[in-house]
Amino acid sequence: MTTPPTSCPLAPPTERTASATVVMMSGGVDSTTMLHRVHRTQLAVPLFVDYAQKAARKERAVAEQQAAALGLSLQVLDMSAVGNAFRAHQVAKLHVPLPHRNLVVLSLGLSFAVQVGASQVAIAVIADDLDGYASASRTFLATMRAIASSLGDIAIVTPLVDLRKTEVIHEGVRLGVDLTQTHSCMRSPERHCGRCTQCVRRRQSFTEAGVSEPEGFYAVAAAE
Repeated sequence: MTTPPTSCPLAPPTERTASATVVMMSGGVDSTTMLHRVHRTQLAVPLFVDYAQKAARKERAVAEQQAAALGLSLQVLDMSAVGNAFRAHQVAKLHVPLPHRNLVVLSLGLSFAVQVGASQVAIAVIADDLDGYASASRTFLATMRAIASSLGDIAIVTPLVDLRKTEVIHEGVRLGVDLTQTHSCMRSPERHCGRCTQCVRRRQSFTEAGVSEPEGFYAVAAAE
């Protein structure tokens, strides 16, 4: 069951606001930085999709906090029943239960954009993601843009696609984002575990960017 948006600051579709952008939020560094960047120039509508990912509660909490810091209300779609249904049929219970999750969240983002009268949907695919998994590839994004175009005049945009993770961190710092209030861990709904691929990638990227994180931020210390 999908929960209704907490509030909708936009005009209905018949009174389209051309500068409004639905910003897909995950609570991580990339989507949070993207939200702050979009907010500088457009009316941003942050949208979080709960698809029963293990850290959904924490991801939503930090996304709400980041939206509130900009005077925005996080819109939430509860697809947890769908995610749990997928997980029930998995031999190995995956941290992210939906295969090709960007296919799902972008489709929901497009529908939501129509509902609230936005002209764009922004997703935080970065340069490091393009060769990482199928639903973040250039081919996938081009296909989704073609689908969006066939349905109407809503554009799918990727504001951070030319930036690598270290550059996204620098951009977040430049924008004044509190990056400690983001969540990247795939396993833990609270403290970063320090072991999963997302934690390892995050820690390496912050180190390479020369940006320190608080002591004890990770449950497990970095490998020597």
